[in-house]
Amino acid sequence: MKVGYMATLKVVDGKQAEFEAAFAGLQKAVQENEPGALQYDLMQDEADPTTYRVFEIYENVDARNVHGKSEAFGAAVAALGSGVMAGAPETVPVKFVS
Repeated sequence: MKVGYMATLKVVDGKQAEFEAAFAGLQKAVQENEPGALQYDLMQDEADPTTYRVFEIYENVDARNVHGKSEAFGAAVAALGSGVMAGAPETVPVKFVS
């Protein structure tokens, strides 16, 4: 059964371009190191440009549990530690019903 996460990330205003560039590295790490990841897409809130959402889909719970554990992902996340994020991400695990 497919599962996923809906994640909300808040970014410091004025750091959107830096965040988006760093997130591209996260996407690459997921694509190259997480074969069970089916989708890992970034969206920006139209009403609040400092709010982003990540839509993640995984083949199953095991694949979701692997997410973010590769060295490449850890290295890509480090780029977000330089004052880009306005807080910790909020993630909600979801399962697909249809």
